[in-house]
Amino acid sequence: MLKKTTSILLAIIFCLTALTACSQPSTKENGDSNQVSASQTSPTQQAGYYPLKFTVYDDKGNEVQQTVPEEPKRVVVIGQGLAELMIHFGEKEKIVGLAYLDKSYSKYEEQVEQLPLLTDTWPSKESVIALKPDLIVAMSSAFTDERLGDISFWNKRGIPVLPGINYTMGRTIDSFFDDINNLGVVLNMKDKTDAFVEDQKARIKGIQDKASRATNKPRVLLFAGGQNDTYYYYGPSLCVIDEMVEGAGGEYIEVSQDTYVEMSAESILSINPDKMIVTEFQKSDSNAAEHLLFENSSLKNVTAIKKGNVMVVDYTNAIRGSLDLADLYEDVAEFVHPELFKEG
Repeated sequence: MLKKTTSILLAIIFCLTALTACSQPSTKENGDSNQVSASQTSPTQQAGYYPLKFTVYDDKGNEVQQTVPEEPKRVVVIGQGLAELMIHFGEKEKIVGLAYLDKSYSKYEEQVEQLPLLTDTWPSKESVIALKPDLIVAMSSAFTDERLGDISFWNKRGIPVLPGINYTMGRTIDSFFDDINNLGVVLNMKDKTDAFVEDQKARIKGIQDKASRATNKPRVLLFAGGQNDTYYYYGPSLCVIDEMVEGAGGEYIEVSQDTYVEMSAESILSINPDKMIVTEFQKSDSNAAEHLLFENSSLKNVTAIKKGNVMVVDYTNAIRGSLDLADLYEDVAEFVHPELFKEG
């Protein structure tokens, strides 16, 4: 199982003043979390918060040291999910350029549309340099030779970076929270991000506690697509919804050792899941997606189809996580074990 044994580490060394030695907080290397050190004091209470030194991981998992000399005021964001985080935590005004929109469902759609858009795909190096950013917040996959170049390219120009959403290292719920925590530290808003993450974790723990009373473990298959009788399986390292299924008392069916494989209707029948979760990209039309499955004669003998146990979810939240992560976790729990979670 390729599951998520590695996580992004953001080890922060706070320089309490620019001219004195930096304090060295503890970090959790190779542990359960890539969360920033807990030994720091409240950033909002610190004088001389910057310069800030920290360690990030590039897209291949290599450690790279970064320094943010002063409070970032011109941030280029590459990746809609990261822009949504900045909007949610009140940092929208710092965004001077946005690129790579996945156009998935977002309750911040209106605010995202108001941001200065470079391109909805990968931006050029020149277009980013022209904005004179003092920080780039981007999906780790942006820092590759065929896209923005590696992290050193930007550091040589005096521009620190904060990578996130690193699928190479495996996507987990913890890594989603770590992206939030890391943003909180680098932008000096840790009080806000801590409160959000703590609330999400408390809701998830409540689900897991209730799910522990389950007496059975339904087998749940996740796939994307459904058009043209072709389906796509996502392995655990490529998504976060597998943890929701397992945490809610179900079994996430692992179809292959590969992280992403194409499936036929016949292969789904051979697996014969008790329940199926289908992801729909962008704004989901749940009824249409379900209709395609229920009308597919090749799937009529699948247990999940016969019993009507099909759930359609937002692709983005299921794969990389979003600010509505705990909401989806609760919906998945009700789907997996309605006898425990269904209200009324």
